[in-house]
Amino acid sequence: MVGVGVGFSSFVAGWALRAGTATAFSRMGADLAVVPRGTLVNVTASLLTVQPTDETLAVDLATSLRAIAGVARVAPQRIVPVLVDGQPANVIAFDPAQDFTVLSWLSNCHPAPISQTDVIVGDRLPGQLGQKISLCGKPLGIYGKLGKTGVGPFDESYFLTFGGLTDLVAFCRGSGAKAGPPAGTARDDAELEHGGPNLCPTDLQPNRASAFLLQLSPGARIEQVKFVLAQLPDAKVVEGNTVLTSSRQALSSLVIGIALFTALQITALLILVSLLFSAIVQERYREVGLLRAMGARPNHVMAIILGEAAIITGLAGLAGLVFGAALLMAFARSLGFYFDLLGIPFSWPSPMVLELAGVLAVAASALLGVIGAFMPAWRVRRMAPHALIHTGSPAT
Repeated sequence: MVGVGVGFSSFVAGWALRAGTATAFSRMGADLAVVPRGTLVNVTASLLTVQPTDETLAVDLATSLRAIAGVARVAPQRIVPVLVDGQPANVIAFDPAQDFTVLSWLSNCHPAPISQTDVIVGDRLPGQLGQKISLCGKPLGIYGKLGKTGVGPFDESYFLTFGGLTDLVAFCRGSGAKAGPPAGTARDDAELEHGGPNLCPTDLQPNRASAFLLQLSPGARIEQVKFVLAQLPDAKVVEGNTVLTSSRQALSSLVIGIALFTALQITALLILVSLLFSAIVQERYREVGLLRAMGARPNHVMAIILGEAAIITGLAGLAGLVFGAALLMAFARSLGFYFDLLGIPFSWPSPMVLELAGVLAVAASALLGVIGAFMPAWRVRRMAPHALIHTGSPAT
């Protein structure tokens, strides 16, 4: 009961913390960034993006970066100046499948995945969920809004998928929009108001990226990865906050340690159940001997012992679920409240996951009892009836 209760509550609490912790560590940004040599990068608390730039690298470079030992994830970004509701702004294109810096900062968004017709708004920009905005005359719906990151280029930008950026370029070319001056150059606001040169990306080169954000795998040494990246032509490497990188890698190692501890706990419970049923079976040698003398087969005796073990440990599993629910309530009202204050949100499992976890916990409890009682049952199965009767008699 105690084992199932602690295991069930640990699973549910771990599930709730996993999403929050993953979000918190994703918000730390990238460990490294690979950018063109002329790109300016302001190293802040989180390495989320780079300064607006016209310099780019080939998107195919991401394949080579993923092949480097120690690199776990690669997220390309493309920064493009555009007109948003008639005002100059920057759009950052990203790949939702590879991203680990943008979506983790969403504070309010649609439940469905982001599409090519959606745009995400930075914290310092106007706009609410569900509203429509115009990018170079193309209407797009606001998918969500980011929380405050403290990184200027991130909080003051709009975000599209790479597919959405491709559609925007095709729209600008089809509408005959004129390409404006490059990013970072001076623009006359009067020209913008009177239909002069604009910033619509009609001449955007495909398959280019402004930066590649890298996340290292647990145990990877950042110096070794930087040495390999330094060999890339026309690119430079920017290092993020090393303290945050070390913390994330240490947490990954801690998760592995917890898994090993859980395996050792299950092994200890298995040994305990085996010892308990060894004592129970030994006390019933006389009864088992009488059953055998009356015609019970060895397999029948073994089935009775294993069935009893399954019933006892299965009922203990049900009691453990009640005990685990009580532990979860205490956890939510104590440590859960503390984690919320630290900014680590809880994402409790769905009812379907909870039901499945409960069924698996009870089934695992019954299976643990069967495995633990198997050896005692096998030993008594091989003993002769007269030996069981004499061994279990009070005279002996």
